[in-house]
Amino acid sequence: MRSVTWLGLSALAFSLPLSAAAAPEFYGRINISLDRLSDYREGGLPGAFNDVAAGETPLEDGWFVGSNASRLGIRGREALDVAPLSVIYQLEAGYNADGDGDTFTTRNSFVGLGTPLGDVFAGRYDSPVKMVEGRVDQFNNTAADIGHYVYGQRRNDDTLNWESPKWGDLVLRAQLGPGEAEQVGDEEKDGLADTWALSATWNPDKLYAAVAYESSYLEVDNPAAPPAAVAADLELLRGEVGVALGPVDLGALVERTRLDPDQAGLDRADSTSYVVSAGWRLPSRLTLKAQAGRVDGDDFGYENDILVVGADYQLARGTKVYGLLSGSDATVAYPGGAGNDDSGNLFSVGMEHKF
Repeated sequence: MRSVTWLGLSALAFSLPLSAAAAPEFYGRINISLDRLSDYREGGLPGAFNDVAAGETPLEDGWFVGSNASRLGIRGREALDVAPLSVIYQLEAGYNADGDGDTFTTRNSFVGLGTPLGDVFAGRYDSPVKMVEGRVDQFNNTAADIGHYVYGQRRNDDTLNWESPKWGDLVLRAQLGPGEAEQVGDEEKDGLADTWALSATWNPDKLYAAVAYESSYLEVDNPAAPPAAVAADLELLRGEVGVALGPVDLGALVERTRLDPDQAGLDRADSTSYVVSAGWRLPSRLTLKAQAGRVDGDDFGYENDILVVGADYQLARGTKVYGLLSGSDATVAYPGGAGNDDSGNLFSVGMEHKF
């Protein structure tokens, strides 16, 4: 009797309409460069603002070996038994291949559902402001990444996300981020949408245009009573355009940053960043590139003009070597009236392999 029961259960199990699980995709990227900095900004623009506020220079000198957004990940999309839904997932970790800092950090990682009205998912994910970057940044994932001169390259924690299907040439994105009762200054962030963002991207054949907005918050130092911290509202507005003219890609980006401390006596601070870029793909596996950026952040005590030129050489579909030269002219005004005006430069050579 027992054997018959088990046989019956086994037959029932095999008769259920279970979807075959698709194999996940394992992927990664290793990007390492040798960089020579002389009075040049290392790291993202928010770090520069923080250094200036603390009375420290955001500019670096010396030789560095950098791991530029190296990563490992697993991702997939599988149809579910409940049609037309699918499960979508990604686990991605940043990997410091040069040995500096923590070996692994969390990058875009989420789980959610694919539906006819778009993908809905939760986890840590790029802000819609960052997502509209497109191909404007010709030096993405290098020591001259636009993160040096735009603020909105943010990856937000604890987010709920929606990405629309492609409606013609239009894609919409939305993101919510609860504060999870985080204490920011003397304010507790406990709402569902303490961070929220929207974007629209229009991408016909040879054109690209996008606009994005984010409302969030930060903790900023109170210069009247250091090291006391206060909550500050953060607003980001970005617009960009791009066009492909045969083998030539042209792009432009403008971003407005506003930081409004929630305390009397602390002034609102505004910053505007600009980027223009060009890339020329040659038949001989070579791409020549140029990019100019400006940080107009007088309220933050930091302004900078940056010019970058460089080239990529494609060794195979997923492997390239690259080199770049950059010059900058940074003006730093520290709290209390001190300041400096430094011309700097960057030389970088590197290799990237995707798998």
